Amino acid sequence: MNEKELFDYLKDSRFPDLIKSEGTFDSFDCISDEFGFYIELKCRHTHYPELLIEKSKYDRLLLEAKYRSLEPWYINSTPAGKWGFDLFKVPEPAWSERWMPATTEFKDTRKIRKVVGFIHTDYGVSV
Repeated sequence: MNEKELFDYLKDSRFPDLIKSEGTFDSFDCISDEFGFYIELKCRHTHYPELLIEKSKYDRLLLEAKYRSLEPWYINSTPAGKWGFDLFKVPEPAWSERWMPATTEFKDTRKIRKVVGFIHTDYGVSV
């Protein structure tokens, strides 16, 4: 599953008012005004019980959602299912620096240092 397919799935089955962000590098992927969700989507091709989030993305989601009076949601798909996390309600991840690909969806394969954390799927809800 890719992010377009995840967006379409969510729009068709959960959030009919879902609106996609306009920019490729926006701090979010979509918004549901009806549900009050400010959403970042991530698709993983391998399932792990703990799902990675970059601290910069986490911080920006919380800041922008609070500014807009919305809930920051991080929605992940893996081969084992789809999980949504209300970042105001799950414990903040323990952060650490790791060498990671500069981007995940593009051809830039350079490795750079990123501050990342992990959110356990037990904290998520099935979407």
